[in-house]
Amino acid sequence: MKEKINRLAKGIIDAEVPQMICSPDTIDEVVRAGEVTKKEVYITSENNLHIKGLMYSSSERVCIQNYAFGGLRNHITYEINSSHLEHGDIIKGSFYLVTNGGEKEIPYSFRVELGNSGKVLGGLETAEDFGRLAKNDWDTALRLFEYQDFIEAPFMQDIGIRAVYDGLKGRVNRHNQMEEFLVFLKVKEPVKLEIPEETRFYDDLPEPADDKIVIKKNTWGYAYMEAKADGDFILLPQKIITNADFTDNKCEFKFRIQPSRLHKGRNFGAVFLTMFNKTVTIPVEALGDETVVVSDKSTGVARKDLERYISLRLDYESGVYEDALVLNQMIHELEQVRAIYEPDNRLNLMYAELLFLTDNKEQACMILDECRESILMSRLEDVENYCYYQYLNLLIHPNEGQKESLIRLLNKYLEERKQNHYLFFLLLKLDESLAENSANLMARIKKIYARGCRSPLLYAKVCKLLNENPEFLKSLEGMELQALNYGVKKDVISSDLALKVAQTANITKYYNKILYHILVALYEYYPEKEILGALCGILVKGGLRTPEAFAWYELALSEKISLTRLYEYYLYSLPKEYNHALPREILLYFSYDNELDSYNKSVLYQNILMYVNSDTAIYKDYEREIEQFAMNQLFSAQINRRLAVIYDHMIYKDMIDKPVAKVLPAILRSYRISCRNQAMKYVIVCHEELLEEEAYAITEGVAYVPLFSEKSHILFQDAYGNRYAEIAYVKTPVMDKPDLEQRCFEVYPEHNMLLLKECGKILEMDEPDEEQIRLLEQLAGQLRLHPLYEKKILSKIVSYYARMAAEEEEDKAEKSSSYLLMMDMKAVTRAERISVCETYIRQGYIREAYELIKEYGAENISDKYLLKMCSKMILQSLFDQDDLLLHLSYRVFDAGFSDSVVMDYLCEHYNGTAAQMYRVLKQGIVERVETYDLEERLLGQMLFSDTMLNIDKVFDLYASRKKTSESILKAYFTVKSAEYFIQELPSDDKVFSYLEGAIHGTIEKDKVPTIYLLALTKYYSTLPNLTDEQKKLCETVINIILSEGMVFAYFKDLAKHIAVPEDIMDKGIIQYCGKKDSKVELNIRILPDEEEFHAEEMKRVYQGIFIKQKILFEGEIMEYQIYDMKDGTRVLAKEGSISCDMSAFPKSDSRFACLNDMGLCLSLKEEESLKKKMQEYLVKIATAEELFSLM
Repeated sequence: MKEKINRLAKGIIDAEVPQMICSPDTIDEVVRAGEVTKKEVYITSENNLHIKGLMYSSSERVCIQNYAFGGLRNHITYEINSSHLEHGDIIKGSFYLVTNGGEKEIPYSFRVELGNSGKVLGGLETAEDFGRLAKNDWDTALRLFEYQDFIEAPFMQDIGIRAVYDGLKGRVNRHNQMEEFLVFLKVKEPVKLEIPEETRFYDDLPEPADDKIVIKKNTWGYAYMEAKADGDFILLPQKIITNADFTDNKCEFKFRIQPSRLHKGRNFGAVFLTMFNKTVTIPVEALGDETVVVSDKSTGVARKDLERYISLRLDYESGVYEDALVLNQMIHELEQVRAIYEPDNRLNLMYAELLFLTDNKEQACMILDECRESILMSRLEDVENYCYYQYLNLLIHPNEGQKESLIRLLNKYLEERKQNHYLFFLLLKLDESLAENSANLMARIKKIYARGCRSPLLYAKVCKLLNENPEFLKSLEGMELQALNYGVKKDVISSDLALKVAQTANITKYYNKILYHILVALYEYYPEKEILGALCGILVKGGLRTPEAFAWYELALSEKISLTRLYEYYLYSLPKEYNHALPREILLYFSYDNELDSYNKSVLYQNILMYVNSDTAIYKDYEREIEQFAMNQLFSAQINRRLAVIYDHMIYKDMIDKPVAKVLPAILRSYRISCRNQAMKYVIVCHEELLEEEAYAITEGVAYVPLFSEKSHILFQDAYGNRYAEIAYVKTPVMDKPDLEQRCFEVYPEHNMLLLKECGKILEMDEPDEEQIRLLEQLAGQLRLHPLYEKKILSKIVSYYARMAAEEEEDKAEKSSSYLLMMDMKAVTRAERISVCETYIRQGYIREAYELIKEYGAENISDKYLLKMCSKMILQSLFDQDDLLLHLSYRVFDAGFSDSVVMDYLCEHYNGTAAQMYRVLKQGIVERVETYDLEERLLGQMLFSDTMLNIDKVFDLYASRKKTSESILKAYFTVKSAEYFIQELPSDDKVFSYLEGAIHGTIEKDKVPTIYLLALTKYYSTLPNLTDEQKKLCETVINIILSEGMVFAYFKDLAKHIAVPEDIMDKGIIQYCGKKDSKVELNIRILPDEEEFHAEEMKRVYQGIFIKQKILFEGEIMEYQIYDMKDGTRVLAKEGSISCDMSAFPKSDSRFACLNDMGLCLSLKEEESLKKKMQEYLVKIATAEELFSLM
């Protein structure tokens, strides 16, 4: 700027100014909310002239990093601060360019949106809008659901919806959480799946069989199932079923039956489809090969066909029934089996044995003979059948030698083939010596058991030995336990053995389920106290507390059984439906020795309170103990069905002090939440008022939950952390004691829940009083409130103090400041922040108001209050420059609000466009404030940017009010001279007075700026008269101009004041003002002699002024056309005509006048006059040649 002014001061006028191109020339863009966005403006020169200048922004939210620039190509970086703005807000304003190419405005408009999803979120006005989006595009809705700004959607400003959303979000299964949210919003029905549960049956499967389960959904939405197969012959190609598997709400879940994995006979399995709320079972049954091996491949008979025979054989071996009856039934069953099968060696041998046992030896011999050859041929492969044959042969044909041989052979095979246990039973029947020594036989049997034999025949033998020798029973595990289990099923245990079992059970350290069932069966056979005691002892050792166990404990108590910890386990297993007083001995026992845990204490004390008369001694013995227990549980905040009874009986109004009042309300407001869905593990309570949620474990389908407000929302959570909003449940109040609740609030009114309840009432009021506002302040300070609820509270507080400030109640204003100054402004809405800011200003907290604006912006704040803040902030800062304060000061001034302080500040520091600064200057003068150097700054900027509007007024103010700068004065008059001379604009006389004085006062006038000389002489040419001094000055200046080779059309007009050379006066002059580098084309014709235009050259004499001189005689007219290049196109820039004007030569005796007179005489055919004029012309020529020699 200084450089250009210095050039102007020297009279240097730029013939051409830079042509600016701004990109973009209008800005309309989108920025993300809550961010600082950087962008650029590009300023280039179209005509390759350097551009210099400054750029200003009208909005404090759009800041320019470096406002000065210069060069052919400039990029200016600016930042848009959208902090604390909301979706849909618009930042409007303009960039103002002040350059050596002029001033330019670039309007800008920045729309604030919530990122890429802002438009979508802004369109979610209602829950139905979100439901439609989810239905049409589930994935997009899910991304929005998880988006951090989702809570900014309009419909999410409902505090109830927000509370449930906060409870659901962030869980494991994202899809399920959104499904639950949509169902809660009631924009869709919950997804229900229709799954067929009928049994699938498959038989005759030579190759794998594929099948499918058709699953149907009732509506759109998320579905999730886990599939599992029970049975390795069922193959599942997929284990998870989701939405992707459904087409038109139908899914075909495929599975395969693999025949190679089927065992022979019927195979049972199932497909389990597990959802969050239930598991569907689809039974599967497949039939494999019907034939199975009974033992060691000895027969190919189906086991199911031999089941009845085997059962009868065990009865026979155990001696349960008479032998003849059982043998006849066995023959009947075996004959039926033999009738449906081909001849089989094992069936024949079994039938032969039965015939022998029923005294049909001849028939038995015939059967043995029939299968003899086959058995002998396969004796090495089928040892069992071979030995079985030899055994039967010996029964029919006894032979001691063969018997001994067979015994040796059996012993040999038993040693070699340890898994062939059937041979042992043959040995028992042949070798009588084994039975002679029961101890050795028992040892031999244990050895066989250890090898893996689990045959019922073995157990039958053990039972027989133990019945005969009860003392053999040393322990109750392994073989003995299995044998006794078999024995009780067959009812073959003797009373002596039963008592021995009871005695052994008493010394057994651990619970065993099989032993328990054995003792139960034995007690049914032999109801002895010893067995009952052993039975209860086993239950106590196992820690059993089931209703079944309670029945035995109760029986033992009635039978006066003496057993350690019997009373404890009686109480531990007490059924929930127990509805009478506990036995007296139980009550007495625990009145002296009570080491129960809190659960069982509650069981005991509840029973006493409900079923024992309060006047009895036992009740009084327990009363103090129960009261102490009740208080301990109360201070632990415990509640359940039993404790509710205890509290109901033991807590009275008079007992409630402050410590009790702190915890009791949560007990009194507890509800029993019952949920039948076994997958649910926790109840989650989400409060609309509080940020923190609460989780309560579900035990046996029940949870106890304190609920103080009807606005609490109940969710459920499974073992995987997934949450559900639409689970069926039953809510039942645990206690109904409004008097105790009221007493608690009287004693301890600071209880958080009381405050919340009272807060709800205050929020419904239109104009709460001071005390109620103090309560809201207390609540906001001591609880972690939900952001939306906190906004409601702070909104009420802010509106109260704004109302008080508006009423100008100074005492209330002072009281209010302490809370307002500490308030978290992030927790309130923009409208409330504006209200707080205006309240600050009203109350005189100017610095606080300014800092608030600095952080959050000044949008929508009243200009009236901004004026007050700006004025006081300026005074506080002692008029130091502050960019934001300067922006705000100009804003209030532009809105029509100002005072002397603001105007003083603007005059000292403000810079903008010439028009803006001129308005500030005018108002500053009206307000009679100090304008500092504003006039000089503004005048200099106008000169720099060629902004001429109001420049004369500014100059007048500058010249009359301030000490002037010589360079600015010269620059100004240079500009005014150029306007007058080049642009042919009118100018004030003061300009020419200055020029006249400046030129006259200069000794070396040839060093005066040319534009001064031109402007002054042109001005002289317009005057009717000049003083002698002016004429003298004019002659001097004209001589200087002529010496520089410049001739202008107005020189002819000076002839009336001074002598002008004839070679100027005798020519017609065409003058054209264009650009310095213009390529001018001149076409002329001289009428009446010329009809066609012809080209002539024009000479540039000064800046963009071109001159053409041409001699014209009287009567001649010169028509001209001037063409110039504009925007690359040749255009006709000027046209006209000039003629010879002899009035410019009054009484002239110049050669041109003589020639002109001769031409006139010739045209009039005045020969004498022509001759006379010709003689005069020759005399003048000769005289000139004689007087003036050539140089």
